[in-house]
Amino acid sequence: MTATAHALVGGAIAASILNPSIGLPLAALSHPILDMIPHWDFGWGWKKKGKFKLFVQASFDLIFGIAITFLIFGRYTDNLYLISAIFLSEVWDILQMPYLLFGWKFFPFSAFYNFQHDINGKANLPWGILTQAVTVGGVIFALRFVH
Repeated sequence: MTATAHALVGGAIAASILNPSIGLPLAALSHPILDMIPHWDFGWGWKKKGKFKLFVQASFDLIFGIAITFLIFGRYTDNLYLISAIFLSEVWDILQMPYLLFGWKFFPFSAFYNFQHDINGKANLPWGILTQAVTVGGVIFALRFVH
């Protein structure tokens, strides 16, 4: 999923589960669970698009995701907890960036790349954005309004 999707789910977890000892592990675990659902991602086709374009797209997606998550969930929880939950929801992708951008094909970067590559559910546009929006919207709704 996009970094924005992962950030929104991490933010929703932090805003809904006020205990960081429960919320932070859930934020970290949310990443591979969400990635199993068929979706579209900026990282797909990274070999063809080039490293600079991948870096720019991924950076924009990450910055946008953090900003929108703070706008939506920032008033519901402590900022340190919120940024920690966002970071843990993103860390799986962050740890594969050295593999993709610098060719660091050794542990731990190769392990994160290989695991993510194996579990990612892929869907082409526009369906991959639709499944992502429905999934993230459903998770946010469930966390914020059904408890």
